Amino acid sequence: MLDQEFSDDVMNLRPRKLRLGRDVERLLEGVCGAEEDSGGSRNKQALRPNADSANAIRCAACGRVEYITREHCRCGHYLVGQIEDEYFAYERGLADAHERLSTAAERKLKPLRLATLAGLPFMVWPLLYAFLYGSTASLTIWLWTLPGIAIYGLFGVIQAKINAKRNASAKTLQAATFEQFLIDRAPVTST
Repeated sequence: MLDQEFSDDVMNLRPRKLRLGRDVERLLEGVCGAEEDSGGSRNKQALRPNADSANAIRCAACGRVEYITREHCRCGHYLVGQIEDEYFAYERGLADAHERLSTAAERKLKPLRLATLAGLPFMVWPLLYAFLYGSTASLTIWLWTLPGIAIYGLFGVIQAKINAKRNASAKTLQAATFEQFLIDRAPVTST
């Protein structure tokens, strides 16, 4: 088959246009198009990520968008330091939010803890009566515990509601990783 002679028009055939992805086509144009096009700035611009990509970072020095994996921007700015500064600010923000929630929860719980003392006589009286008189207590004496149980139960539910936001904030703070930061900083695009 290699011995056959082909006509000149066979050498000019082009393959069918295949549609890849927008990003792949931009990358291939930037790499393969360098032979055809002598404009170096067009190729550099084609290899930049989209601004709304999760893998993009905007350089603080020049304002151009670069890939997050690059150590330096094309202007020479150190991008790794910039992203680390953003991560530390993210962690500080989470810690500050948790501290504010903890302070507010403690401020709300202090009067609640004092109010629970109102249920103490209802819980102690039946125990004292059984201890002092030694005989089997009547049903009316044990019914005194019901208001105490209701008071402690109500205050327990209120305390759980107050602590729910603080506990969620503590879990978020403990689970804060660099990967979670990257997910949180990525803009949400509506489709």
